[in-house]
Amino acid sequence: MKNLTSKHLFTLTQRYRTEIRRAINAKAFNINAMHIQCLRFIAQTTNCTANCIGQGLARDKSQISIVIKDMVNKGWIEKVENSADKRSQLLVLTTTGQELVDKVQHAEAAINKRMQQGLSEQELATFEATITTMIENLQ
Repeated sequence: MKNLTSKHLFTLTQRYRTEIRRAINAKAFNINAMHIQCLRFIAQTTNCTANCIGQGLARDKSQISIVIKDMVNKGWIEKVENSADKRSQLLVLTTTGQELVDKVQHAEAAINKRMQQGLSEQELATFEATITTMIENLQ
């Protein structure tokens, strides 16, 4: 059974990502998983900076810089002056960026509902506790 855990996690992750990409028409938007993570992080974080994203997502500065530049170029986010720290800029969603976040959240809700079909509240709670422990074990 232990050998199957990684196989099942990989399969679930891949299918989930495929369904999200299909639901939001990712090819048309030219959006990838890192874009989605960053957009979601910006939407949920007050006074969000590039440094906040790097720390929050445990990604290196250069990777975050590339994604931010791409999202600015696509019109999903904009940089505004940070009155608390003149050395950094705040990242805020544009209307287009917020619409994209809303689309992702709607798709996730629908996919989550499909994934949870046939599972009891107890089974879902057990799964959440198990997966949380696995994540913590890897940190």
